[in-house]
Amino acid sequence: RKRSKCQNKIEDPHYFDILIFTQHWPQTVCYLWKEKSESHACALPKDDEWSIHGIWPTKYHSEGPNFCNNSLPFNASTLKPIKNELETKWIDVQNEKDTYSLWRHEWNKHGTCAAVLPTLNSELKYFQKGLQLLDVYDMKNVLGKVNIVPGRSYSVQDILNGIKKIIGKTAEIVCAHNEEKEEEYIFEIRICFDKTLQLIDCDNISGYPATTCRDSTQVIYPGIVPSFYNVIQI
Repeated sequence: RKRSKCQNKIEDPHYFDILIFTQHWPQTVCYLWKEKSESHACALPKDDEWSIHGIWPTKYHSEGPNFCNNSLPFNASTLKPIKNELETKWIDVQNEKDTYSLWRHEWNKHGTCAAVLPTLNSELKYFQKGLQLLDVYDMKNVLGKVNIVPGRSYSVQDILNGIKKIIGKTAEIVCAHNEEKEEEYIFEIRICFDKTLQLIDCDNISGYPATTCRDSTQVIYPGIVPSFYNVIQI
């Protein structure tokens, strides 16, 4: 008896429905990193740009799959043709001494799952696609077109509406919360694609609403790293 498509989805632990392209705001990434220890150093882009976090295969209303294929180990030499561009657009804000730390993590956790798609079936293709998506959907540019700029506060709904106005689809916003100051900072913005890399709405795709931010508060789009200034410009 033939298996139904539904059965195949359930039985395949590596099945996914969509791809989430995640960009994070380096100032907030640095804030969270230095909250863990003031001795932590951060690397920030000189031009206050958004940076790629990753392309994440995702099941509807869930997370993952992750770490799908250990027969596709990370190979740093593969990225040599695009290494310079990755160093400015896919930054390891946590300034790990290992240049490849973030890229290795993203490939092993997410890239090995995305590799079932022809457009992402190699390490080079996976990282090139991230760079291509940033060129089109760079959140510094998207938000700037609706006058949402670093150094100011905005309502979550205004940010979501602004993104939809420019790209035509809904996004997700993730915030970092400062309990002491009762402030929220924009941390990540996620946009969603089907398996053919066509942009789609992100509505409730991750299993939670369009934001983790607290709707009752204004969200800060920090122009500098909140509370900390010990950073390295790269």
